[in-house]
Amino acid sequence: MMNPESSTEKEQEVKIPKENLVKLDTEKVFYSATELLTMTIEDTDYLMEPIFPRIGTAVLVGRPDCGKSQFARQLCIQVALKDSTFLDFKLSARYQRSIYVTTEDGLDATRSAVKKQFNGLSLTENDNVQFLVADTMEQKRIVKLLNKELKRNPADLVVVDSFGDIFTGGDSNNNMAMRNTVKIFDKVAKEHGSLILFVHHINKSGYKQSPSQEHIQGGGGLTQKVRLAIQLSDAPGNKRYLSVVKGNYCPKKFKENSTVLGFDEETLLFENTGMMIKTSAIGAPKDDRQVKRKSELQEAAESIFSDSAITYGEFVTKYQSYSGKKVATAKRVHKEMLDLELITKEGDKYSLNVEEDLEIDE
Repeated sequence: MMNPESSTEKEQEVKIPKENLVKLDTEKVFYSATELLTMTIEDTDYLMEPIFPRIGTAVLVGRPDCGKSQFARQLCIQVALKDSTFLDFKLSARYQRSIYVTTEDGLDATRSAVKKQFNGLSLTENDNVQFLVADTMEQKRIVKLLNKELKRNPADLVVVDSFGDIFTGGDSNNNMAMRNTVKIFDKVAKEHGSLILFVHHINKSGYKQSPSQEHIQGGGGLTQKVRLAIQLSDAPGNKRYLSVVKGNYCPKKFKENSTVLGFDEETLLFENTGMMIKTSAIGAPKDDRQVKRKSELQEAAESIFSDSAITYGEFVTKYQSYSGKKVATAKRVHKEMLDLELITKEGDKYSLNVEEDLEIDE
């Protein structure tokens, strides 16, 4: 494993054939129609066809211990191996180089995981994949090191594991703060012709539900800015589901269906089983989730409203105290209760819907 800081400025830069350079001119902002139509770089150009775009930002999400880091690390390794496929999907790496930024694991944990995967792939070493052990670094330093290394040695893929550690906003539900964080790395990706893949988490509420971008931590600010969002989910028999929950140029087939992957806990490697499943069929049945959700909201309404009518503002305050959630969540819950007719409006106040309450008791 190499550390980007160990290289010196005097080292000779890697020579990349001019026809392979795909860096974008980030200083140029005005384009004529002629320029756009004669460009040789296509927006639908893929690093892994037809899912991972060649340039920009993407996010891989899932619940803890589902194999997100192993998946992303395996992709990094196979890009650097000059492999033509990854999980039976076509790989088109121009530089055959990748960088894995680990902000959660230290050197020992990273070395142990890499060793297992290299052994599983029957490899002894490979200098084309580098690991930046950044568990004690701030975002600013990580970006600086990436810019320096990518300028010297361009890479097809940069994995940042995990997004939560490089997010600099105070509130992960603040869409603008989320977008601004992605924007910093998006600029790096476009300047150096790379794909930056964030490893991130889903909310606990989405653990047993069908894969969806609405379950990704951080709300719409993150998913709106990245070009691709994929989710890794647990499946029976030591398998995993790989689902595309947002893909700007991804075929409909992969948005509606999830790829079934096999996972080896000894080698920490994935393989494509050749099977697919309807994404909507993953997770608990929708009807069961709706019943459970309605029951939860009913319990909350009974506790908050009791026998008195309260204003909208009073509800927000009471719900925050009841649940420990933020204002935005309280407002969303209030609307859910109205839509389900658990509460009713009387003038400028709201109260428990007694008829609905009696019906449930029966």
